[in-house]
Order: sequence, then C-alpha cells, then structure tokens
Amino acid sequence: MLAQALIGSIGPIIVFVGGFIGLKLAPSAVLATLPVASMVVGIALFMMPATKMLAKLGRKAGFFTAIILGIANSLFCAFAIYIENFWLFCSAILLYGITLATVQQFRFAAMESVAPEKGGSAVSVLLLAGLIAAFLGPEIAFAGKDFFAIEFVGSFLGIAVLLSLSLIFVSFYQQIEMPHSEQVSESRPLSVIAKQPIFLASIICATVGFSVMSFVMTATPISMHVHSGFDMAATKWVIQSHIIAMYLPSFFTGNLIRRFGQSTILYCGIIALLICIAIGFAGQQYVHYWFALVLLGIGWNFMFVTATAILPASYRPEEKFKVQGFNDTVMFSCQALASLSAGWVINTLGWNMLLVICIPLLLTSAFMVLTWQRTSRVKTSSSIESNNNNLNVKD
Repeated sequence: MLAQALIGSIGPIIVFVGGFIGLKLAPSAVLATLPVASMVVGIALFMMPATKMLAKLGRKAGFFTAIILGIANSLFCAFAIYIENFWLFCSAILLYGITLATVQQFRFAAMESVAPEKGGSAVSVLLLAGLIAAFLGPEIAFAGKDFFAIEFVGSFLGIAVLLSLSLIFVSFYQQIEMPHSEQVSESRPLSVIAKQPIFLASIICATVGFSVMSFVMTATPISMHVHSGFDMAATKWVIQSHIIAMYLPSFFTGNLIRRFGQSTILYCGIIALLICIAIGFAGQQYVHYWFALVLLGIGWNFMFVTATAILPASYRPEEKFKVQGFNDTVMFSCQALASLSAGWVINTLGWNMLLVICIPLLLTSAFMVLTWQRTSRVKTSSSIESNNNNLNVKD
C-alpha cells in the first residue's frame, strides 16, 4: 500500500501539471490535454506486456524492473521539458504506462497474500493508497515546479525520488510460490475461461465501473466551468470530493462484501451510479454536480473492489497472469476510450446525452451479475441433489 501510494502519485502529478505543460509546449491549444490522455493510453497499451514480464521474471523482480524503468523515464520527462519538445514529452508520458500497468498488479499480489475470504479487504486496503497519492502527487508537483530555471522539470525529478523510495517498500514483498502440482497443470485457453458467468460478471462490472467513472469525471470540469459558468475553485472542489469518495469507502468495502455478499455490493455500486445519473438529469446546479460526483466515486469503489475480489474464482493459479492481464487490458482500454471521447461528447451532444450513454452500460452490468447469481444457484442445487442421490444409493 505504501509503495502504491508513492508510485500512484504519478497519475495526480500528470493530471495536475500535464495540461499546463501542454499549453506551454503544444503547437496548438487543442493538443494541450494530449499528455494526460497519453498516460491513460500508455497503461492500456503496456498492460499485456507488463503481465507477461511479471510471469517471466516473477512478481518481485518484475515490480523492481518496472519501477527502475519509471525512474529512468522520469529523467526522460524532465529532459523533454528542459528542451521544450512537446512530442518527446508526450512519448515519455506514454512510457509511464509500463510502470503504471505493472503497479496495477499490486492488488492481485495483495489478494494472493491473504485467505480467499479476505481478498476484498486486501484490495480495499491497497486502494487507500489513492487517498495518499491524491494529496502527495500535487504537492510534489507544486514543490518542484520552480526548483529549476525551467518550470516543472523539478516536478518530474520529484517523481524519480518517489519511485526510488518505493523500492524500499517493495523489497519487503514476499512472493507466494505455487505448489509444484499447480505449476505443471495444463492452462485452459482464454476462450474457455471467458465463458464462465463469474468471469463475465467480474470483467464487465470492473470495465463498466471504470468507464462510466472516467466518462463522467472527465466531462464534469467542462460542463461545470465552460457550460454552466462555475469558477475554477468550485469545479476543483467537486473533483476533489469525487476523488475522496473513490477511495474513502475502502475503509469498509471489504467488510461490507464479507457481511452482505459480493453480488449485493455490486448491485449497490450499480445503483449508486444510476442515482448519480438521475441527479445529473435533475439539474446542473452546484449541489447536483457535487452529489452526483460523490456517488460516482462511491459506485466506482464498490464495483471495482468487488469485481476484483471475485475474479480469482474464475481462474486456476497457473492461469493468473493471462487472465489478470486480459482483464486489465480490456478495463483500461475502455477507460482510455471513455476519457478520450468524453470531451467530444460533452461539447457536441451535451451533458444529458452523456449521461444517457451510461445507462445501458450499467444495466448490462446488472444483467451479468444476475446471470452469475442464477448460474451459481443452479450449480449449488445440482450439487446438493447429487449428494442426496449418493446418500440414497448408500442407504
């Protein structure tokens, strides 16, 4: 969690200063947000290579490699800013995808280190890093802004320092070794694994939760500041409240999953996002934006934590890297698409149509959870009936 807090600061730093650097270096103001988009695209692009690296080197060695590459890339970013080369800077931001994609596997490593029933709690604890990163990242970016003659060079050297510190915490990680019998088992094709209702429920809920969250969150500053006329301070507080709402529920999400069940918390997440959309339709006053974005964060947390917690039930130990990599590639590719399209949708179709687009996605998630539940009940009933028949035969 501490390592992820330090490494996870990369995202808030790039979100905070990427647009400013873009405005300064980009050949056109239209391209000012390209550095931020490059980060999201980089995560999606490098997700499968990152998981393959972890499968080949092992988690610990893979984590070390990705962090060291991130340190080198931070120096590359600082150099690109120093020579004022916009395209080189965007390329460097894209390469952060290697480190950030690898760090996404922290949550699976954490789940593997505890008993299966505590997997949700492990993910929740890890997500608390987001709260730390949300505050630490912008502070480091601001402190490094004027450290050198060229603005923001120091901000990216600050990332190199944070990544170096994270190596200390990662060094304490103890990799869980699979028993020999598990290592030699035959791995099923991904097409077979993907047919399982629990796999489909997990990947669709995580992907929809992330996509809807990114879609609405990315469009909100434009809708608030440009279309509704709110000042930057009001817009900033709504976004900050949203980020807090994304990670604060992690204090209790794991306990809620254990108490009420996985499907119930998934439904709660879907309902929270549907209420968020309803509030968005109700009006575009400050109170509407604030409550909608807070519910957007809570709904994302419930869907993402629970979907991550149920994913391991769909694969065998020897299949984990393949399934985890595919899951995250789909999830972050859709998030990247949502982030990149949000600006176009809000400016051409408007706020209400943006909200309408989210509804069928959420209903699809609810349908997949229902399908998984029904399948589980049928299997349980069949198992009980089979056991009863065996007992009758013995009698």
